[in-house]
Amino acid sequence: MLNLTLKNIAHKEDFSAQKDVSLRDVTELMNKNGKGVVVILDGKKIAGILTERDIVKCLHKGIDLDTNVTGFADKKLVATRGDRTVGYALSLMIENNIRRIIITDGFLDEFIGVVTQQDLLKYLEEDFYRATIKVKHIIDRLGHLFNVEPDDSLKSVLDQMVGNQISAVAIISDGVAEGIISEKDILRLACENISLDSRVHEHMSTPVINVHLDNALVDIVTIMNELQINRVIVHDDSGIATNVITTRDVLKSLESDYSAFLERKLRSAKEILNLLPEMMVEIAETESDQLIVWANDKVTRKFGMDLLDQPITEFLPREQWHKIYTTLRDSGKVENIKMKKGDSILELSGFYLNVDSNQNNGKIQLIIRDITDDIRLSTSDPLTGLYNRRFVNEYLIKEIARFKRSNESFSLVMCDIDNFKEINDTYGHLAGDIVLKSLAQLVTPTLRQLDIFGRYGGDEFVLILPGTDSTFASNVIDRLRIKIESIPIALPAGVKKSITASFGVATFPMDGESSDDLLIKADERLYKAKSLGKNKVVFV
Repeated sequence: MLNLTLKNIAHKEDFSAQKDVSLRDVTELMNKNGKGVVVILDGKKIAGILTERDIVKCLHKGIDLDTNVTGFADKKLVATRGDRTVGYALSLMIENNIRRIIITDGFLDEFIGVVTQQDLLKYLEEDFYRATIKVKHIIDRLGHLFNVEPDDSLKSVLDQMVGNQISAVAIISDGVAEGIISEKDILRLACENISLDSRVHEHMSTPVINVHLDNALVDIVTIMNELQINRVIVHDDSGIATNVITTRDVLKSLESDYSAFLERKLRSAKEILNLLPEMMVEIAETESDQLIVWANDKVTRKFGMDLLDQPITEFLPREQWHKIYTTLRDSGKVENIKMKKGDSILELSGFYLNVDSNQNNGKIQLIIRDITDDIRLSTSDPLTGLYNRRFVNEYLIKEIARFKRSNESFSLVMCDIDNFKEINDTYGHLAGDIVLKSLAQLVTPTLRQLDIFGRYGGDEFVLILPGTDSTFASNVIDRLRIKIESIPIALPAGVKKSITASFGVATFPMDGESSDDLLIKADERLYKAKSLGKNKVVFV
């Protein structure tokens, strides 16, 4: 239930008023909504907020309730979008130490409603409510018992509330609680124009429900709900009143305990997820988009924190994500989807969880592996960085199938460094490696983006040139041959060595329609180039 969206639980009726209303109008609305808060609007835009404590302070200062709200509703408010979740709102309340959140539409920042801490606590895990929290466990959090005597005035109650920032005052006679007055009582009396000089005993709520220190907090909540009351008095073994607990205090305590419980739970889960080698992303589905609400350390270290609270299409390619999203919605999962992000190659798997079938809202969890190195290791030659023999063979088979369908031609070129054994024998294998890498660096910039260049083994290389016939390919390769022989290669100990290479060209489909036929034909012509004196290109 923590994934329930806020727009589905927000209070709307009697929770807002336009900025031209009076403090009395706001007070009456608070009495109606029972939540002690009213949002002040300027049209549909949020202009401010007033709480019951603000009204109590106004009464304490002697401010006429017929005064316009302007200037009193400037309290800092926290707002969030209606498509955010209950779990997110609970975290927001805890982080900002507030008891309610204003909900907006998220586009025009127009008012939708109000969600209170009490509303959110309805959706906490049932196991938490079964925990045995007793009154004595929260007494230290409540502070001292503030009270007045029955013959004191309502003004003295206001003094206690405002001076001590409390929500209720007990009425005590000889140590025994006879009644209680809360902020809500004060608002009700203010609407009835009751004088603050009136005696407390005339307006206090009675009888008082007394509870013991050993009573379970959940039992007190049950009593409050059954009797529709908002506070109880705590007494000790002698029957002496020691404290007052309001519904707000209970909820605050439960929220505090749940906060610690949730924090421990989430911290443990995140620690486990952060140990995994994979990147993990959690996405919340809204009516118009899919937002990233959480990512583990692997993601934020690689791509930064800015992706949080952003659409997933800011992270993954939009067109590819739409296909993935459709599959997720239709089948509930995707597996091993490969995609490019910058220079990285990612492999994505994930599943879709429908958290509210009526609202068609869901959560998506993605597991992402960076397989860039794996791909490069499986398809690349570690010395030169070129494609390896396995990749060239697989690509060649695919190209043949493609060109058979299109009735086009392509050329396959076998290349071999002339006298490479002599280089190794004379200058050492380190020099030989330098020559191989240098050849790769000389050739690569001259190729088109669609050309494939790979090391086939030893000092032998293969080029695949799509869309070329034998004549065109031989002209390209001859220019490449001249470039190779014209640029000396720097070897260790200050030696510079010029090299040459021989080439054999085979063209699909004239020289063969299978990979074996083309490789054999290109190799034959390479051997012919060698026999003709090396440093040559043979294509017939």
